[in-house]
Amino acid sequence: MNIYSDTQMTTLAQSNPKELSRILTSPNTDVRTLTSGAEILGSEVTDETLVAPVLRILLKHVNALVREGAVIGTSAFYSSKKPPQDILERVRAIANNDPLPILKEEAKSLLEYFESKHEGS
Repeated sequence: MNIYSDTQMTTLAQSNPKELSRILTSPNTDVRTLTSGAEILGSEVTDETLVAPVLRILLKHVNALVREGAVIGTSAFYSSKKPPQDILERVRAIANNDPLPILKEEAKSLLEYFESKHEGS
């Protein structure tokens, strides 16, 4: 199992974001790494071709903590631009159907933020 510290992942995000994306889509990566990694990737990496595919996968993860990290990563990455429709739909699905109430609330807040920020765009 691959376990990375937040410091290692932040360093990777800055020096080799492609490797961090690979780690976060690897089947052997542990939940804590995926959760923190999604947040770090979303806040540290600016290349949407590296970030969006990882978020798409982790927003559907079976573990609620990983989904939460992906929601936070989505929030950080798309704070100044509108997310692709499929990512918006995935966040909407979490807001409507996630079994974890706090995660549903986080996703609803994120949708409200996107809607208020991008009205008319």
